[in-house]
Amino acid sequence: EDGKPQGCIVLQGCKVNEHSANPEDPGKFLFEIVPGYGDRDRMGNVQDSHMLMANSQCEMEEWVKAIRRTMGNLSTGAVFAQRLTDTISYEQKFGQHLVPIIVEKCADFLREHGLKEEGIFRLPGQDNLVKELRDAFDAGERPSFNRDTDVHTVASLFKLYFRELPEPVVPWSQYEDFLACSQMMGSNNKLGQTELMKQISLLPQANHNLLGYICRFLHEV
Repeated sequence: EDGKPQGCIVLQGCKVNEHSANPEDPGKFLFEIVPGYGDRDRMGNVQDSHMLMANSQCEMEEWVKAIRRTMGNLSTGAVFAQRLTDTISYEQKFGQHLVPIIVEKCADFLREHGLKEEGIFRLPGQDNLVKELRDAFDAGERPSFNRDTDVHTVASLFKLYFRELPEPVVPWSQYEDFLACSQMMGSNNKLGQTELMKQISLLPQANHNLLGYICRFLHEV
């Protein structure tokens, strides 16, 4: 029957992979949920992979994002599409970090290898490598970049992290206030700067730390 559940998929320990579009079979946007090696269901049977199909590229990306977010909540080790405070809290077991480890790793690499690169944030990286690195971080790994890693790939990974945050670094609750500060500076720069500093001081601590880190990094590059 329409709307009746046909079964369930256990997501814990799984990975979700997007399949490249097949030019000979357009209109099919496939993604696959792959169980971890040796994973078994409640009856002790080895779990199978599940191939799913979306109606469009956009719909597939939304499904993959939602599934990865759910998987991250189950494992508590995912990085992308997770709340900033959750990531900071989880990563304290790796030592004291004011910002997410992925942000530190990307920024450190770009400082060392990307300052002389043209269009560091304008030119795209290698999509397949960006996805591999994203999956590695979401699997709880903390991969390092070697000197042969493409600068634009790391920059794309950096941008992807911020793009997939459930809430921007400047929270929605303060978004209009920050815009008002910009408009205020046009007529009264001193008053606008004073109001901006006030809004920055009202940011949650994790957001305050990350915004400051990003601003300092972007000033360097």
